[in-house]
Amino acid sequence: MGYSKAILSTAAAVSLALFASEGLAKGKPKGASATDPQQIAQLFSGKTSNWSRGSKFYWAPNGVMHGVGKNGDSIGIGKWYVTNKGKLCNETTWYWPENGQTKSELYNECWEFVTAPDGTIWERYLPEKSDWYKHKYEKQVKGDTQKRKFNKIKKDLGL
Repeated sequence: MGYSKAILSTAAAVSLALFASEGLAKGKPKGASATDPQQIAQLFSGKTSNWSRGSKFYWAPNGVMHGVGKNGDSIGIGKWYVTNKGKLCNETTWYWPENGQTKSELYNECWEFVTAPDGTIWERYLPEKSDWYKHKYEKQVKGDTQKRKFNKIKKDLGL
């Protein structure tokens, strides 16, 4: 598998792992409806997501996002937005070193959010239409915890 294929499968695995440790529901929770777009934005805006497989992503309040890959030699730069239908999406270009050059590839992905009648927020990774998972608030911290590391890798890659 090439480096870019590894990044794609890592991005998918990371996305699924973000919420996979508990609270699995195969189908949409009974009585759940699309989560309010403003509420989804508040869940992510100005926070760094610490994904279980090691990657970290910062969701800037202005819709810009950037991340550091799990191996510490790749970065993602892109934008994020929330749709009127309860989806959080990002369009991110990943950059990594390969044979003395900087390679890149664009990835688009979305998560769908619903809120159960008891107020619990559930989500699923859409490209694979994964099972529903409870949103894991503890996977996110305020601020850009990876800014220094991101800037170093960006410089090392000549971006």
